Formats: sequence, C-alpha cells, structure tokens
Amino acid sequence: MAVRIGGDRQVGRRSTRRGHRVAAQPLGPVCIDLTSMAFTATTAGQEIPRIALAAILVVGLNCAGRVYAPRILPSSLDRGLWIAGAGLVAALAAFWHATSLTVVALSAALFAVCAVSLRGVLYFVARRAHMNGRAAAALVVGAGPHGQNLATALLAHPEYGLLPLGFLHENTVEKPPLSVLGGPADATSVIRAHGVRAVIIAGQDHHGIARTAAELGCDVFLAPEPGTPVTDFVSLREHVYGFPVVRMRAPAWRRPSWPVKRALDVLLAATGLVVSAPLLAVCALLAAWETGPGLLFRQRRVGRLGRPIEVIKLRTLKPATTHESETLWSIAHDSRLGPIGRVLRRTSFDELPQLWNVLKGDMSLVGPRPERPYFVEEFSSAVPGYDLRHRLPVGITGWAQIHGLRGDTSIEDRARFDNHYIDGWTLRTDLKIMLLTVWSMIRPGGSQS
Repeated sequence: MAVRIGGDRQVGRRSTRRGHRVAAQPLGPVCIDLTSMAFTATTAGQEIPRIALAAILVVGLNCAGRVYAPRILPSSLDRGLWIAGAGLVAALAAFWHATSLTVVALSAALFAVCAVSLRGVLYFVARRAHMNGRAAAALVVGAGPHGQNLATALLAHPEYGLLPLGFLHENTVEKPPLSVLGGPADATSVIRAHGVRAVIIAGQDHHGIARTAAELGCDVFLAPEPGTPVTDFVSLREHVYGFPVVRMRAPAWRRPSWPVKRALDVLLAATGLVVSAPLLAVCALLAAWETGPGLLFRQRRVGRLGRPIEVIKLRTLKPATTHESETLWSIAHDSRLGPIGRVLRRTSFDELPQLWNVLKGDMSLVGPRPERPYFVEEFSSAVPGYDLRHRLPVGITGWAQIHGLRGDTSIEDRARFDNHYIDGWTLRTDLKIMLLTVWSMIRPGGSQS
C-alpha cells in the first residue's frame, strides 16, 4: 500500500491486512521454549514423561510472568531473568528425582541460552520482515504536533512494524506529513476501508475510538506526550523511537484465561445443581405450598451484548399480570410476599435454579446482574455507562452485589461497580466474589432484588 507524505512522495512499503503483525508473538516464543526445554531434557538423558512435564511447566511459568505478552519491538533479553528462573524451576520439578543437582543446574543454564538465542534469531527475522514492508497498517488519532512527530518517526523507522496510513482529526491541519482520512466520528468506516490493524491515540478524549478500534480487532496504543503527568502513573514498557506508548489491555473475552472462566462456570454450576438438589427440592415444595401451583418463575432479562435471555428462579410471589412482572421494580416490601418467600430471598436460595442458566451458557456465575428490558432501556438513557455493563456475560452474583448494591439501591453506583469489574476482570476477582457471596448467604441480609 502506497502512503503519500506531504502530498508528493510516497512510501512504497506494503502493509499486511492480516489480524496480527509479523512478529510471531506469542506463538513463536512459546514454540521456542517448548523446543529449548525438549532439547535440554533430551541432552540430559530424561525420559519422555519428564521432558513433557518440564516443557509444560516452563511455558506455564512464563505465562504467569507475562513473558509472552506482545511487544512492539521485542528484545531477546526481555524478561531474561524470569525465563532463566522458569527454566530452573521446571528442571528442578521434572528432573529432581532422576538426576543430580549439578545436571539440573546445567540443564537450566542450557535452556536459558537456547531460549534467549532463538528469540534473538526470531526477532531479527521479524525486524527484517518489517523493514521489507511486512508491517501493520496503522491509524494515528490526533494530527497535532505530537501526532505528526510520532507518524514521522514510524515512517522513518519501519522496524517497529507499524505503517501509518493517515490521521483522524477533527479540524483542518496545515501541511500534515500524512493525509487526514476523517474525523473521530469516521473511525469505524476508516478502519474498515483501509484495513487498519493498529490505532495510536496521540490526542486526548478519544476513549470511544479506542473501544471501537479494539472491538474491530485492532491493537490500540495510547501515546502520551513525553513529560506529561500520565507518564508518572503508568509503566512505560514500550516506545516508538523514544515516544512512550501504552498498549490497551485486551478485553476480558480475548485473554487466555477467559476459557477457564467458562470451564469453572460449567464445573461449579453442574456440581452446585447436584449438591443443592435436595435443598432445592425442599425450597420448591415450600414455595409452592405458599404461592400455589408453579414452582419456577421465568422472566426475560437482558444478557451479554443486549441479547435477551430467560432467567429461572423459584417462585416466591405470583405477579398479578405479565406487565407487573416486567415493570415492577422491587417486591421486597410487597404485602403479598409471605414468610417463606422472604426467607428464600434473604438467603438467595430462590436464585439456585439460575445455575441451569449458567450451565446453558446464558449466564456466568460472576458478572453484572441481568435486568429486565423495560428497565435496561430506561437506565441506558438516564445513567452514564449503564449500557457498557453488558460487555460481559451477566451473572448470578457480581462486584456490585458483594458491596451491598442490591435491591432498591443506586443504579448509578451499580453501573460504576459493574464497569469497574469488567475493566479489571481477572479469574482471581471472580474467585474472590464467589467466596464473598457464599459468606453473604450464610449471614443475615441476603438478596432483596
């Protein structure tokens, strides 16, 4: 793809329209570590099971240390000490009972040398590919002096693997080094039309563009001006010819740990349904005795990305009409709610059938609580950020609930807590929320929603 500079010259480098730049990361380093450990273990005379164990351990340890996190311009010495330590721990764990400590130490040293050396070869090949035109099409947001300097640096140094095609800028720019392809409102159309694979935010107040670009599969970078306050608050691990850049975190559903969340959902939901079956049966019979025929209460709620789902609960109160079910905000103080219903809601036992929703994939164990379409429409127009809480699957319990935001509490507060959970999602947070939820169920003051 040819890129005009100042309306006269052209950069004849090609940009790759594939989803990832030619840096062979993280697959390349993973293969290097597996190969290096296999070679090391074979040289040490280990058997196949121990070779496999050492290889799996070293990759797992390096994943934990974020060794395979993508970088704009990786170096073979990046995380070198961690790589060496991971090799030593893996060799100790796999070879300890089969050889001497001296052999273990030599094996770890050999692994470190092989892993670092092969990385050097891989990254050299990647840089050569970038310099020969195998670069990712990039879009610079903000054509001010900082954005122009950044674009000029990228054009002059193709080894970074980012080929700027042009700018997004609101106002007219005098003699920019690249064309202004549109304004911030044109981000989606420009990204699609030009096959953009990376977006660099060189201005302020462009959070919407960053999220849009990430949803379209682009790598997104924030490039603060050197010396600005933001550089004092974030770790500046990457740069483009001295200009600091911060890579946008991958959304939760694109992280390697995301499938583990679903696996935990299936495992724990299935176990929970089996273990709680006797309790569920007793609660259902008591609820039926109090409210009459109909053990389960089914209600339409809004799930991930606004998709409708049908949530199942134990019936604790029979609504007078369907309209009442869809639009009545809270029944916590409803005179029709009997003592059994109050106990079930206080202990959250009425939520147990939702484990079936989790097993089906409509919900997760942990996530923002689903709401009815009537209220989602109302809150989305009135509460800032409310619609953003549908980025992840809805859950039986969530970050807002363990902080006491349930029942008739502030919707604005709930949305803020839910979005904080989504923005910083980790498996560790999910486990913490599950434990705190169990604690809340065995003490007074359960769900009143």
